Amino acid sequence: MSLSTTLFPPKQRPPSLAAERATPVSISAVIPLYVYAVSLASLLIVAGILWDIAWHKSIGRDKFLSPPHILIYLGAIFAGLFSGIQVLRNSYRPNTETKGALVRVWGIFYSSLGALFCIWGAIAMLTSAPFDNWWHSAYGLDLAILTPPHTLLGLGMQCLQFGACVSICLHINILKARGAAERGQLRLLQFLFIVCASSLMVMLFTLGSAYLDPREMRTSICYQVATLIALLFLPAFSRALRMKWGMTSIALGYFVIQALSSWILRLFPAEPKLGPILTHITHFQPAHFPLLIVVPALAMDVLIQRSKAGEWTKSLWLALIFVGGLLVVQYPFSKFLLESPGSRNWFFGEDTWYFGAIPDWPYRYKFRPQDIEHSLPFARGIFFAIGIGLVVSRISLRWGRWMQNIQR
Repeated sequence: MSLSTTLFPPKQRPPSLAAERATPVSISAVIPLYVYAVSLASLLIVAGILWDIAWHKSIGRDKFLSPPHILIYLGAIFAGLFSGIQVLRNSYRPNTETKGALVRVWGIFYSSLGALFCIWGAIAMLTSAPFDNWWHSAYGLDLAILTPPHTLLGLGMQCLQFGACVSICLHINILKARGAAERGQLRLLQFLFIVCASSLMVMLFTLGSAYLDPREMRTSICYQVATLIALLFLPAFSRALRMKWGMTSIALGYFVIQALSSWILRLFPAEPKLGPILTHITHFQPAHFPLLIVVPALAMDVLIQRSKAGEWTKSLWLALIFVGGLLVVQYPFSKFLLESPGSRNWFFGEDTWYFGAIPDWPYRYKFRPQDIEHSLPFARGIFFAIGIGLVVSRISLRWGRWMQNIQR
């Protein structure tokens, strides 16, 4: 496969390497418009889903076309439309060499791999919309995040956001393979990748939030779920990103997106519209404070930079560092979040409360006995979390190598 077929328009002969280095290719020649579109769509979707959760906690289900739903489905339409236009543009080009550098679908269409993921994700998301509307009409307000329509919606969102990462990764690989001094384009692509990867991490941690809130942070299941999500994606994305502090950047991006959404939403008024209303609230009640995964991510980046060990040894160290690092910071931090008056403010936001819950519940600001796992089961669960981390880290590192070789 020729890299020139991706970077140059049809019937245009690529310049020599010396001329190429003397005159860098413009950004528009390297980054198609749909890459910007799917990057923005990833951010719109995760902003919409965090807003929707706060909407349910604060207002209830007002109507199908609520503002958060509009934002979510706008992201799906945006990504699907621009990716579809890119596929049609590639499919009807007369240049056969360009088509040879793309994925052929049904013998008619030609697309990059990332655009296909985005289109599939957009279709799944839009398909879930009428399903979700019927579900609420039949069963009322959701009592859990992972209902069948939400599961389909979540899979679609993850597919779309992963497709955005793959689309950006393709162009990062092309720039690296050419060896041209185009640092501006590379930095822009890496920034877009961090946005999309961080959005995907927010989405995954949101889907697992039933096991990750402060009440669960003194049970081993919290660390097992966090390890499964983080170590399945962070090492792979770090390799694809080709940055020294890749895992730290993505973990920090996750923190910023999650925290900013909470800080902004708390500023806007909201009142419940669905009974029973047991707690009177006046403003949006956002999600919990984000996990401090940036701490073990920083340590894992240091390990990757300094270690020359084999992949399995690296995977073991990544598992030990992540589980140990998260345990050291998150376990004591959970007591502060749940029990300290210092967490009940705009910054930490742990005074949020669902309007349908009893306001004077005795355990609102303290752990219940069943929230704290006993020492022996907890220790066994932590060892199991390390085992999960070992396996998924090895998969992630291998997956990262695959992402570094994407050329379609």
